[in-house]
Amino acid sequence: MKKVFVLVVFMFVSITGVAQSDTDGSSTEITIEEQKEMEEVQKKVEKAEAKAKKEKKEAAEKKKQEKLQKQIKSKEKSISSEKKQIEKLQSQLEKGKLKGTLSPVDIQKKEDKIAKGQMKIMKEQEKLKKLNRKL
Repeated sequence: MKKVFVLVVFMFVSITGVAQSDTDGSSTEITIEEQKEMEEVQKKVEKAEAKAKKEKKEAAEKKKQEKLQKQIKSKEKSISSEKKQIEKLQSQLEKGKLKGTLSPVDIQKKEDKIAKGQMKIMKEQEKLKKLNRKL
């Protein structure tokens, strides 16, 4: 009876030893598989991050383009407004000269305003050219 009991205990111990050795071998296989899966997941994450970065860059570029468009429209509007003002001053100057109601000082003031307006237009046009080059 003792021998049978010892034999059963021995078999039980040997089976658990074999089972543990099997799990050790399979655990290394699992870790290799897990490592491959982790690498795949890491590659997917890196691709997603690169894609997100690219989209963010494109959005920033689009925003920059919109800002440039807005600045260009603003400059064009400013130039147009200044041209209208110069035309108005020139017509007032011509009418005043024809009627003879303007003094030489008034004539000089209007001519100075016209010259300033033309200089402003030239500066605005240069800025507009620079903005168009950026675009």
